[in-house]
Amino acid sequence: MTQTESVLRKKLGGRRVGRAPVKGVEIIGENFAKLLDERMRHLLRTIVGGILLEAEILKMQQVLEEIAVPAMIGILPVRGSKNSALVNLSGDLVYHVVDLRMGGDPEDAPIPTARSITAIDSALCEDFVVAMIEAFESALELHLGAGVKGKMSFSHFEQHVTMVRIAPEHSDVLRLRLSLDIGEAARSGEFDLVLPLSVLDAYKASAQPEAALEEPDKADLWSEHMARAAAQAPVRVRSVLKRLRLTVGQIEDLAPGVVIPLDEKCREDVELAFESDGKQLARGRLGAADGRKAVKLTVPPDPVLQSRLRELIEVSGPMQ
Repeated sequence: MTQTESVLRKKLGGRRVGRAPVKGVEIIGENFAKLLDERMRHLLRTIVGGILLEAEILKMQQVLEEIAVPAMIGILPVRGSKNSALVNLSGDLVYHVVDLRMGGDPEDAPIPTARSITAIDSALCEDFVVAMIEAFESALELHLGAGVKGKMSFSHFEQHVTMVRIAPEHSDVLRLRLSLDIGEAARSGEFDLVLPLSVLDAYKASAQPEAALEEPDKADLWSEHMARAAAQAPVRVRSVLKRLRLTVGQIEDLAPGVVIPLDEKCREDVELAFESDGKQLARGRLGAADGRKAVKLTVPPDPVLQSRLRELIEVSGPMQ
C-alpha cells in the first residue's frame, strides 16, 4: 500500500464529520416534530406529541452499526440526488402504529412484544412514513422556502442493514431522532430519519430563498398549530325537544310502545346543548330544509362564550 493510499484510507475511515449545508438543523427538527403531530392525529385518530431528541451529524457507518436487527427501515429516494434517505422505526413504534390502525384502544398502553416484521406491519406503517415525509418537507419549506416539497418519496422497507445502500459508508449524514407519545395512555416509540448531507444539498439547491422565513419563530409556529387544532376540534351538540322529570317508578314503566306526548311549543323552542355536560349552547325552532329535519337558530350562543372561543382561535393571528 502506498503512502497516499494509506493517508486516504485513514481520512475516509475517520470519525471527523462535516457541517450541514443548511443552518439551523435543530430548528428544522423541532418544527418537524410539531408538524408531525397534526398529521399523526389524523392517521392514528388520537392525540400525538412529538419531541426532537437528537439532531446530530454522524458517519453513515456508525448509524448503520447502531440499528438493531430485525428492523423496519424505510428507503426514501430523493429526486435530484444520487443518494437516498432512510427512516428507522423502533419496534415499540411499529407495534403501537399497527395496533392503533387495527382498532386498538388509545386509552390503553399494552406492552409491546418483540416479533418479526410482517407484510401486514409494512403495509400499515407505509402511511406513517408518507405522513412523516410530508411533515419533514413542510418543516424544510418553512426554513428554506418554496420548492422543496415532493422531492422525497417512499420506496420500500428493509429489515437488515446489510440490504441498505443509501450512501457510501464514509458519508456524513444528519440523524434526526424523534420520540412520539401516542394516545391518552401515552404510548411511546422512537424513530430516526437519516439524511446524507448530499440530500440536504439537493433540497437547498431547489429552494427559493426569497420565500423562506429568515428566523422562523418556534413559539409562533407552535401557537399557530395549537390554534388551528382548537378551531378544528370536534364539539358534539344535540337538539333537545323536551326535558322530562320522571320518578323511578315511571322510568321502570317505560317500554316499547309507550307514547310520550310533546307540547306544541316543542316545535317553536328547541334547545341546542353540549353533549358532554348538557349545558345550553343556543335555542332554535324545529323545521325542515332540503327535505330533512332542521333546526333554525332563534337565540344565538352566549356572547361571552363566543368571545372566549374567538380569542382562543385567534391567539396567533388569522388562520389561513
